[in-house]
Amino acid sequence: MIYPPPHYSDDDSTYTNRIIDTYGFPLLTSSNVDGPLATHLPMVREGEYLYGHLAASNPMCEFLGTSMIFLAAFHGPHDYISASLYDKPEASVPTWDYTAVHVHGTTKLLTAEQSVERMAELTEKYEPQDAWAMEDAASYAGRLFPHILYFEMRMDRVRGIRKLSQNKNAATQARIIAELRAKGNDDLADEIDRIRKT
Repeated sequence: MIYPPPHYSDDDSTYTNRIIDTYGFPLLTSSNVDGPLATHLPMVREGEYLYGHLAASNPMCEFLGTSMIFLAAFHGPHDYISASLYDKPEASVPTWDYTAVHVHGTTKLLTAEQSVERMAELTEKYEPQDAWAMEDAASYAGRLFPHILYFEMRMDRVRGIRKLSQNKNAATQARIIAELRAKGNDDLADEIDRIRKT
């Protein structure tokens, strides 16, 4: 059995890069002898690489720059879909529609100079215009850098998943989109609208 089912897979870079670039706060996972390790962190994509940083005290840091394969799981919009929206609710069950991208890859530690550049890029991406810049707290930030490890992660394998009621007919998809918009989940409604039947 193939999982996820082929009709829920979308490895096209137009889709996967959009999810990564829009929802840049993945769950990064690896493991050690004690079991799985996981950290939530911001990551920025540039070409075929992801850039992120971890507190030096994080146990995952001992595997940065090794042959360890990491997984960064990016979560896009998602929501509960009621069976009441289907043609035959009495013969249906609810589900959860979602978008996600899983990136597997190895890592490399960055130099101090590269680390400063990457941190500046991260803040520039998310800071409101003219709100704050690295230079505003250069002395304080400089004291933090020895306690933070910056790394790049090569995107060796990218799996895009979008479970968006593809198995439903056009009328049902329209009802789902309308319900999501009524709930204020326009992001997921837009994702379904991109692939819905006409």
